[in-house]
Amino acid sequence: MVFVLLWMPPPPPPENILWWWDKAVHAGLMAVFGGLWTWAGRPGRWLLPWGIAVGVVTEVVQGLLPWERNSSLGDFGADVGGLLLGWLLARVLWPRPAGTRPPWW
Repeated sequence: MVFVLLWMPPPPPPENILWWWDKAVHAGLMAVFGGLWTWAGRPGRWLLPWGIAVGVVTEVVQGLLPWERNSSLGDFGADVGGLLLGWLLARVLWPRPAGTRPPWW
């Protein structure tokens, strides 16, 4: 879903777009990715490498697409920040039921 949303042709921009809106979208998508990864019980030691790989791939491909998509380090930073935010929220706010956590939790 992350790839589809970040690679599809962009909708027309609203008239009064806020400068940080694109970063918020990147962070939000990756927060969902990190939160679902963590809540599903996937190994935490793999979240950051896989999340960084997803962020790099999305930014590289965005720079190569024939329609108006931009690649930037700021977007990548928002990806990593959202990933860590999603991981933290999943661990603190929505813990898995007792007895279903892996031993490293």
